[in-house]
Amino acid sequence: MHKSLTTILFFLTFLSLNAQNTIIGIVKNAENNSPLEFSQIALMEKQDSTLVTGTTTDLDGRFRIETRRGGDFLLRVSFIGFEELWMPVTVESGRNNLSEIYLAPGAQQLSEVQVTAAAALFRSEADRRVFNVENMTVAEGGTAIQLLETLPSVQVDEEGRISLRGSGNVLIYINGRPTNLASDDTESILEQYPSNAIKEVELITNPSARYEAEGVGGIINIILKEQRLQGFNGQVNVSSGTGNKYTAGVNLNMRQGDWNFFTNYSYQYREMWEITNSFRENFIPGLSPVLDQDYYTENWRRGHLLRFGTEYHFNPNSSLRAYSNINARSRDRERIYNIRSMTSTMDLDSMYVRLLEEDQSQVNYEVGADYGWQNDNGRRFRASASYAWNSQDRIEYFDQSFLNSNMQEIADRHVDQFYERPLSGNLLLLQADFQENLGEDIRIETGLRSEMRFDDRAQNFGQLNRETGSYNDIVLNGIPVSNAFTYERNIHAAYVSFTDNRRALSYQLGLRGEYTNTEAWQDYGLRSGFLDDENFSPVRDTLTTDNYFRLFPSAFLNYRIGDNQDIQASYSRRIRRPWTGSMMPFLNAQDFFNLRLGNPYLQPASTNNFEINYIRAWENYMVTGGVFHRYTTDAHSRLFVLFNQGSLVTWNNANTTNATGVELINYFTWNDNFDATLTANYYYSQVSSEVEGRSFSNESYSWTLSLLGNMNFPGLFSTQLSANYWGPRVIPQGFIRPVFSMNIGMRRNVFNNQGTISLNISDVFNTRKFSLETNGDSFFQEREFYRESRVLTLSFTWRFRDYRDRNGSRNGGNGYEGDMDSLF
Repeated sequence: MHKSLTTILFFLTFLSLNAQNTIIGIVKNAENNSPLEFSQIALMEKQDSTLVTGTTTDLDGRFRIETRRGGDFLLRVSFIGFEELWMPVTVESGRNNLSEIYLAPGAQQLSEVQVTAAAALFRSEADRRVFNVENMTVAEGGTAIQLLETLPSVQVDEEGRISLRGSGNVLIYINGRPTNLASDDTESILEQYPSNAIKEVELITNPSARYEAEGVGGIINIILKEQRLQGFNGQVNVSSGTGNKYTAGVNLNMRQGDWNFFTNYSYQYREMWEITNSFRENFIPGLSPVLDQDYYTENWRRGHLLRFGTEYHFNPNSSLRAYSNINARSRDRERIYNIRSMTSTMDLDSMYVRLLEEDQSQVNYEVGADYGWQNDNGRRFRASASYAWNSQDRIEYFDQSFLNSNMQEIADRHVDQFYERPLSGNLLLLQADFQENLGEDIRIETGLRSEMRFDDRAQNFGQLNRETGSYNDIVLNGIPVSNAFTYERNIHAAYVSFTDNRRALSYQLGLRGEYTNTEAWQDYGLRSGFLDDENFSPVRDTLTTDNYFRLFPSAFLNYRIGDNQDIQASYSRRIRRPWTGSMMPFLNAQDFFNLRLGNPYLQPASTNNFEINYIRAWENYMVTGGVFHRYTTDAHSRLFVLFNQGSLVTWNNANTTNATGVELINYFTWNDNFDATLTANYYYSQVSSEVEGRSFSNESYSWTLSLLGNMNFPGLFSTQLSANYWGPRVIPQGFIRPVFSMNIGMRRNVFNNQGTISLNISDVFNTRKFSLETNGDSFFQEREFYRESRVLTLSFTWRFRDYRDRNGSRNGGNGYEGDMDSLF
């Protein structure tokens, strides 16, 4: 009765399902009877020792393996520094308890063990691809954004926007939670996290109903390093890169009995230059025929990231975890704008020289708690809560000179301006998930989630009036530059999902409902600080209020052809809500010849995602081939229009967007010292939109190629190579040209494997440049952007007291886990 009432109360949903036959046990040290966490468990065929499936033990030395077949097998149990154990096992239907398994210490001590095999960086699971980036040599000393640039199927453009298989609307998770903070600048968010602080990156291309519906292109989940080993242990790392780029960090962990304490701190200092070139032809009478521009920028960035927390295990089945993150960062920036108005014969007509000095500082806080409980029958409950808030101060000063056609400065046209852009925001997340077994092979899960977000943005602009000595606002085409925008969005969701894995054809059906409430306000003519105006009276208007409820179904099918051979098909419906930056009705005043203006009436875009994949794995080779299709209505698109002697970028809802592609992933190892992942995407994209009553449509075929390879030279060093090619892409009014880059790195263990020295160079051939071409009835424009991307970095890592990163691997051997358990 209690079980039935609980099931009805939670309205249950899906989850991964156990296979028919389960093998459980615990691995211990034969000398002191202590559990051996992270031991490798492999179930193999008795006839030829080929791998069937595998796992690793948890923090208490326990393991659980599931297989659909019964019969006689071999079980291999191994742990570094201990003798490997092979034992025959007979798997019967239901639970097979092997009880305690003891490993004897090996003849060599741990410090003497030389690890020669190249660690596998890639594994495929039913709904995601997982990259183990702990040993990502090519990104050592970099940031999270630079690490993502090296991964297959992931592309990062010139403004730090991330694409996954050609789709730019990607949701970023940190440790399974969406990136909070009030910033919608993905690059700024990810630059907070050094690459050395990241353990794994998961690419979830077609999320199920369990995940929030946001993110048309899927979810990128960044898992940070965190240890739970007995005793006190830790790691220290430092790095230095050319052009004054430095990082330092420390990870500490102490576990005593049922308590675990951890803390991480990292510091970054980076200097970087950027160059932008732009050439525009105007076809409207009265405008300069040609506008030729170039910008040179230098950045000085500093950042501190502190994470700490504790976890208490009430018993083997339940635990409570509390954590906190603090991030403080600053940026100083200087930029020179050279803006030339040219005649039709390319003679100089006039020129602006605009000097920028910027100071920016931001601080972010996050606190949270997680509670988890489970029993041996598969019933699980998890609840979590987190709250994050941040604030930013940003002010820019401009000194602008005007020169005539003879390059003589006109003194009375000299301009002094200031541009202040403060922001603040907070995010509250509440979530609860419950799952229940309905027999050995059927599971159901349900959950509730609430996300309450508040963003407060403002910009204060003033131009010095030399006669009065005061600063005045500027109004362009009736739009005041000084402005304020407040945006509040609440999303409340519930989901239910059902999974059946009783036959070779397994399936999971899910349904998610989300209710969204948004409100946006605008204050015109904002003034603050030393620019207070006694006669100013702000006017607050409610720009938009939007309430809507949407359903998001999902379906996953998996047909097991044989061991390590599957065909998968999936469908999900996704949504792309407008982000704050695309809605703010602000004119960006950094450059009056290249303006941006948000659209507060931008509507959500809806996408139907379809995928079919074939997966085949052997001992040394795995191949995944798939076809995907995305159909989007009301798609968000950036559009260029001429505005007030310059150009303006804005956003609107395109009519439709279609993207159909083929993806091929090859993972192979030639021997214990070499592995490589080769990924290819080839897709067709088509977008149509309407601007000012005129229709725009464009289509193209594009492709991406990615190679990630590792080679180990035993006793010497290991090397790693990452190469990425991003083919041409279309936008409604033009196209973006191809981009290629390659990174190379090498590393060597020293001091009896307690230390590691690594050396890498990014963008070896200095080819990471972005250029695009746009055109319309009244203009033609080319733009090129590139930044300091070729950097040589030297890094050193020191580990003490047997430091190891928590290994969450759910598979072994060739890196493929084919059943649907890994979905959830």
